[in-house]
Amino acid sequence: MSGAVPVLLSPMLAVIGPPPGPDTEAEYAYETLWNGARVLAHLPGDGSVRLWSATGMDVTAQYPELQVLPGMLPAPEAILDGEIITPGDDGQPSMERLQQRMNLHHPDAVTHALEDLPVQLMIFDILHLGQPVIQLPYTSRRDLLDDLAPTGPHIAAPAAWLAPAAQALEQTRADGYDGVVAKHLSSPYRPGRRTRDWIKIKHLTPH
Repeated sequence: MSGAVPVLLSPMLAVIGPPPGPDTEAEYAYETLWNGARVLAHLPGDGSVRLWSATGMDVTAQYPELQVLPGMLPAPEAILDGEIITPGDDGQPSMERLQQRMNLHHPDAVTHALEDLPVQLMIFDILHLGQPVIQLPYTSRRDLLDDLAPTGPHIAAPAAWLAPAAQALEQTRADGYDGVVAKHLSSPYRPGRRTRDWIKIKHLTPH
């Protein structure tokens, strides 16, 4: 696979909707809704990483602290899906701080921001691991990601809830997040498509 392939891929998208009902909620896993900057991370297997935005732009140079990712994945060529967040003073994702960081492009400005506006990459899916895996169900892709366990400075692969939707919503509200994304356990990864296999569920009242 060439380095240009990730540009041809687009992230799978979620619809906005209510939680699955009691008769179907067990068919989904529930993940934190980060509301960050979506990126696909391409690791070609040579110790480097390239980051592509949801619109196909190369944003690698804007986030030099994420170059630690290849050292956490002793694996063949991989493509990972996730969101970049910038924690606020309370430790929760800050959209204002993220937008400040996203608007920095000059190398000197980016370097100066590494301490004041640090970012984290929250990884939640895997599209390629030596070979394409988008055809696998969510549960299998999640197992692959959990086996890789990319965790360290600026990198995390947060766990999903296999629990009632109400429990996931209650926990994310208590933790100060905006909601959850429900992901159907049997769904493949559908690049660039928005389907009800992924449902973005926002809290109805301020947390």
